Amino acid sequence: MAIRIGLVDNDPYALKMLGMMIARLDPDFQVAWTTELGAVAVSRCLSPAKRPDVLVTDMSMRDVSGTDVCRAIRVKTPAVGLVGITSYAIGAFRDEAARCGAQAIVGKTDLAGLAEAIRRAAQGLATNDETSAFLDAADAHVLLEDAALAGAEDARGGRALSAKERETLRRYAEGDTTRQIAAAMGVGVPTVATFERRALAKLGAKSRAHAISICVRRHEF
Repeated sequence: MAIRIGLVDNDPYALKMLGMMIARLDPDFQVAWTTELGAVAVSRCLSPAKRPDVLVTDMSMRDVSGTDVCRAIRVKTPAVGLVGITSYAIGAFRDEAARCGAQAIVGKTDLAGLAEAIRRAAQGLATNDETSAFLDAADAHVLLEDAALAGAEDARGGRALSAKERETLRRYAEGDTTRQIAAAMGVGVPTVATFERRALAKLGAKSRAHAISICVRRHEF
């Protein structure tokens, strides 16, 4: 099955070479479009008519960073797989790329790794490197969307818990295990752990039990 790919890199020569290399990696890879501007890539990825299956984005660009491109897309939709590429040390971008919703990051010269990352991202799957913090597209979208909604509430005053953070603590209070909560919420176990960690930080709680007691006193649930 064909995989439609969008490419963004602010170096026109690198962009042209990258497009040629990707097209040769797999007969199913189809470069749908290329752009030198991160803002254009975001716009196209959010357009139903131009949305690719996977966006391959350089991490260092002039108009907007690759992590900002990933975040802007992932907070809106899980429908586009996101793969970061860089000619610098991967470690300089890995954690932030994961937090911003990418499914993988690879070096520009690692063609085999890039091909595998594209195939997995097209299925909404994160890299199979268990030592990384990358999430599947659906889980990453839930996390970023929830954080954005909570941020809007914060802007109106106070460090409000998001709906997902509140639900996580409520389910723990009711005796559910982490796996049961993940299944009920339709997310992965790491995503539940992130909801809990963010809730504790907002509440200034030292433990899960402490956080639940604060919520009870505040009539959060």
